[in-house]
Amino acid sequence: MKRLTFLAMLFTLMIISGVPVLADEYTEKGNAFMTDFIKAINTGNYSLIEQHMGDKLKDELGREEFSQLRDFTVANYGKLLSFRFITESRDDGMVKLEYEVTAEKGRFPVALAYKNGKLIGIGLGIRAKANPAGMIAMILGALMALGAFYTVKKPVIPDLVLGTMVALGLSVIIPFYGIISLILTYSSLERALFMGTATAITVEAVKFYLSKNRDGLSIGLGLGIGQYILLTIGTFVATNFIMKLPVSFTGATYWAFLVALTFTIFHAFSSHTYSFTRRIGYLSVFTALETGILTLEAMNMIAMGLLLTLIAIVIGFYGGGGGLNGVTGQKTN
Repeated sequence: MKRLTFLAMLFTLMIISGVPVLADEYTEKGNAFMTDFIKAINTGNYSLIEQHMGDKLKDELGREEFSQLRDFTVANYGKLLSFRFITESRDDGMVKLEYEVTAEKGRFPVALAYKNGKLIGIGLGIRAKANPAGMIAMILGALMALGAFYTVKKPVIPDLVLGTMVALGLSVIIPFYGIISLILTYSSLERALFMGTATAITVEAVKFYLSKNRDGLSIGLGLGIGQYILLTIGTFVATNFIMKLPVSFTGATYWAFLVALTFTIFHAFSSHTYSFTRRIGYLSVFTALETGILTLEAMNMIAMGLLLTLIAIVIGFYGGGGGLNGVTGQKTN
C-alpha cells in the first residue's frame, strides 16, 4: 500500500510539474529570442534573430525586411534597452508569448507565436511618430507641379475637380488590394508587386477612360491634388485627432517632396496623352511603368522609383504632342 501511495504521489507531482516545465521550454525560447532581437535592432546584425526563426518566417522577414523594420524602430524609439515577459497563452496547438520592450523613447509590445517548437510569427506594436514635415513636403510638391503647369496652361476647373474626386474615390478602393495581397501572397516582394500591379491597372484605366473628350492635363493634376494634398491632410487629421494615433509620414522629407512633385507631373502628362491620342500602347506603357514605380517605392527603393517616374514623364511629354500643344480629345490616328 505504501508503495502504491508513493507511486501515486510521484505520478501526481510529475503531472503538476510537467506544465511549468513545458511552459519554461517556450519561455526560454522566447527570452532567448528577445535577447537577440534587442541586440539585432541595436546593431543591425540580422543573423542574431535568423537562427531562431522557422523557414516560412525567414522568407517573410528576410534581411531587407529586417533592415526596413530596424530603421523604422530606431527612428521612432531609439536604442532598445530591455524586455519584460508579460504572459503566455495557448490555442489550437499554438503558443503565444507576449513581451514589452523598453526603449529610449518609450515602450512597445511584442508577440511571439510558436508551433511545434518553431517560431512562426512575430508581432510588433510599433507606431510611427508624428511627422507633419513629411505631409507638408508632399503638399508643397503637388502645389509646385500645379503652379508650374498653371503658368503654361490654365487647368479646366471642372476636370481638375473631377480628378480630385477620382483620387478620393480610389483611396477607398485601393486598400482592399492590400487585404487581398495578404491572402494570396507570402513574401514582401510578392505583396508589393501585387499591390503595384493592381493599383496601376486601376488608376491608369480610370485616367484613360475619363480623359476622352476632356482635358486630361487637368484630370491628372486633380489626381495629384487629391492624392498628395487632400488625402495627406485627411490622414493627418484622422490619425492624430480622431484615432489618436501618430500619422505615418515617415522617411526623409525630401523624398516625400520629390515623390509628390514627380508623380503629380506624371499623372498630368499621362492623362494629357490619353486625351491627345487613344493608343492602347500608351496605356500599356504607363501601366507597366507605374507598376514598377509603386513596387520600388513599396520596397523602399525610392531613388529607382523616381528614375522610372522621370522616364514616364518624358514619354508622356512626347506622347501628348510634345508637351501642352495637343487639343483636348483630338485623336492622332
